[in-house]
Amino acid sequence: MQEDDPQLVSGSADKMIRCWDLRMATCSLTLTHHKKGVRAMVPHHSQYTFASAGADKLRFWKMPGGEHLRKIGEHNAIVNSLALNKDDVLVSGGDNGTIQFHDWDSGYTF
Repeated sequence: MQEDDPQLVSGSADKMIRCWDLRMATCSLTLTHHKKGVRAMVPHHSQYTFASAGADKLRFWKMPGGEHLRKIGEHNAIVNSLALNKDDVLVSGGDNGTIQFHDWDSGYTF
């Protein structure tokens, strides 16, 4: 969720990301780019974007329309967690104990 928008974004094992309009209590948008379950999501702190992760890839999205911006290749693990710091470094943690660091804007993996 963003502070100033009544929209909630959720991911699930059915490979879908759903955007919920809290005012209407309905699903306003469904995103279907993941090929495996969505296991983690993180919003950007100042842009109206978010990242999602699953067993297949990390993906970046622009809101409110759900535009798919880009993807980051294989993590060689099922990604179970995402975190973002104020320097726009995205950290992804895999089920095999690995972590990777990515630049939010370019997708470059350090």
